[in-house]
Amino acid sequence: MGYEVISLDSNVVIAALNPGDAHHEAAVRFLDAHAGDVLVLPAAVYAEVLALPGGKAVRKFLEGFRLRPVFSAMDSSKVWELAAERYAQYVQNRRRSGGGEPRRILADFLIGAQALAQPGLGYTPAIATFDPGVYARYFPELKLYDPRS
Repeated sequence: MGYEVISLDSNVVIAALNPGDAHHEAAVRFLDAHAGDVLVLPAAVYAEVLALPGGKAVRKFLEGFRLRPVFSAMDSSKVWELAAERYAQYVQNRRRSGGGEPRRILADFLIGAQALAQPGLGYTPAIATFDPGVYARYFPELKLYDPRS
């Protein structure tokens, strides 16, 4: 096949956009190293990144790395149902462990669910994130990339 289909978590894109971010260099290195792959910008990530200051610069950055939002997977009720199911597991586990109310937001689980739905035939679903723990626990089907590695 020659290339991979890798969804990007918000934290990777935000770190790459911000030279002052502790993970900036790792994020840019990862994007450069995977320029020949299909890098997917999940719909929730796109919205989160567009909310950052400097809209024109953000759009120029996304275009420079050929990062375009993908909305098609979000049309499937399976993505939404999977996100809800895994989020419910997280909430239940957090409360049961004495951790209290959830600290994560549903968008994290939409990103994971879209990553699972995205790749198509013959590709292993993958995500690049600086927070691999949540995806490893609640989306074990995903191949994980931590740009620091």
